[in-house]
Amino acid sequence: MSYIFRGRLCGYICAECFEPLAQVKVQLYRSAVAEEVTARAVANPKETFTLLDDEQIAAKKSLLIAETDTDEAGNFSFELGQKQKYEGEAFEVDVYCGTVPRPRQPRKPPRPRQFTITTLQPRWRVTADENSLYYWDYCLPYRFWCYILGLLGLWTICGRVTTCDRQRVPVAGVKVRAFDADWWQDDELGSAFTGADGKFRIDYFTEDFLRTPFSPLINVELTSGPDLYFKIEDAGGTVLLDEPSSRGRDADRENVGPCFCVDLCVDTQPPPPVKNPLFTHVGDFHIITDINAGTGLTNSTVLGHGGPHYAFFGGMKLKGFCPKTSPTGPAQPMRYRFRYATLADPGNLIAITGDKVLPVLVGSRLIQWKLLDDNLVWTFQSIYVQGSGATPDPTPTPGGLGPWGSVPAHIIVPDADGWINVDQNGLDDGFYGPLIRFDSNKVVATAGAPGNGAGNAVSSPKNGVPIRIVFEAGPVGGAATFSNELTNVLINNWIEVNLIDLTEFHGGGGTNACSQLLDALDILYTADHEQLASFAVGISSAAAIPGAPLTLPSGTGPRGGSGTKHIDISTWQTCSYTVSLTTSRRLTDGENDDSGRTNSLTFCKCK
Repeated sequence: MSYIFRGRLCGYICAECFEPLAQVKVQLYRSAVAEEVTARAVANPKETFTLLDDEQIAAKKSLLIAETDTDEAGNFSFELGQKQKYEGEAFEVDVYCGTVPRPRQPRKPPRPRQFTITTLQPRWRVTADENSLYYWDYCLPYRFWCYILGLLGLWTICGRVTTCDRQRVPVAGVKVRAFDADWWQDDELGSAFTGADGKFRIDYFTEDFLRTPFSPLINVELTSGPDLYFKIEDAGGTVLLDEPSSRGRDADRENVGPCFCVDLCVDTQPPPPVKNPLFTHVGDFHIITDINAGTGLTNSTVLGHGGPHYAFFGGMKLKGFCPKTSPTGPAQPMRYRFRYATLADPGNLIAITGDKVLPVLVGSRLIQWKLLDDNLVWTFQSIYVQGSGATPDPTPTPGGLGPWGSVPAHIIVPDADGWINVDQNGLDDGFYGPLIRFDSNKVVATAGAPGNGAGNAVSSPKNGVPIRIVFEAGPVGGAATFSNELTNVLINNWIEVNLIDLTEFHGGGGTNACSQLLDALDILYTADHEQLASFAVGISSAAAIPGAPLTLPSGTGPRGGSGTKHIDISTWQTCSYTVSLTTSRRLTDGENDDSGRTNSLTFCKCK
């Protein structure tokens, strides 16, 4: 048995700004003092955080269990077992920072730092493959993380720009420049463009506000931190905010620490964010208004399909918009991707790529093609996003005499991380509408519960899986600058249990499905599904069934029903009859609903 320890680490810059602990080393250690393990394991991490010196690091070197690096999102994963001589006990969690990723690095590399976050005693959960799993999501408080950043010489400004009126509308696409009001000269520390939410971030280093015209020979700063003031310009260079350098001497701006958060406002009417990337729909269902965030089910019918309390299944078109070029800052080609995570493991985001991508039309472009004869004419070429079969950009034109036949589609395949480059030759300003078609069958199984035979309730009913879907967009080759998500959507691809049988087909003396029935009919039925819309048992025949209309098992709502229905057929005419069980699920892919299934049996009635 293996112990799978997964997690995600981040650090707060301030209450509304945090960053992943990306590309740092996570180390697990046995506790040196056994008597302290329990006390430290139940303590709040803010009481156990410890910066280690060289002597302390050397002292615990022999206690190392394992180590690994975090990815760009701060995720990490360990598989522990016999090789590590680990049997599920508590361990110390350390982080080793050689550096922290930034758009640029300081000229002089900082001294690496190692710190202990806490002692963990995981509450292991046994998985289906008989391994033990524990997930830990932790964000360092800003006073600890900013302390580490300061030791590494890394300084950060997180801010937001809004209008100055009561509405405080976020202002996107403006350039914010940060300055240090120095006694010798004012230093520009850096600049950044605001995103769709008006937020910006500027990273700089200690050396940026210590320098003078004589640096590096003479570096002078009277106080331990910069004295900040800001300037803001729109895309055309018009100055929207021009703070005087004296603003940096005010108490709230003077001698700031490694982490500083600020709200700025400008007197301007921001344009609508018409070119900002956004994930908006699953099929025809709006991700905010049409899907309940608590249940992951639809709220109502949209365009004649779905309805209240529908889950999703099959190939789901994830719709929205991504422009060709960045709507903020310098014009750069854009890309986007979708990732998903189960709500049981929310930090483990998985790219929607490869076999999870079904073909979908995302746009068109114009190419020259010998369509009807030997003359080149401009014609439309479809652009598809699908899991494989990429074509070069631009698609090469075949040689020879025309006509060349149908126009081949231009195929875009997401890369290994799920990124899709917006075709710069496409029509319009980008991809609008379907952005990808997510094959949810690759995430949630489709095989139905086998049941326990017709007439019996299902002992192990199957349920759907709630997931979150995250959309990200940004310049090609760069980090995501736009993001939004569908926080909860219930996926259920299980085929419902639909079993029907007749007791009379299983009697002694060679009774079977070809035997004729005389007086009694006993219908065994089982219908089950978490999202069952309805089930109904029916009987049909060319002969008229005597007496009052039959009352047969049926129902609506989840889980269905099971049992035996006895019917006296002694007065029925000699003829063949069909007994059936029809079921349908309350499922939609966003554009098409489940159409239902019918299982039937035929029997003969004789005198």
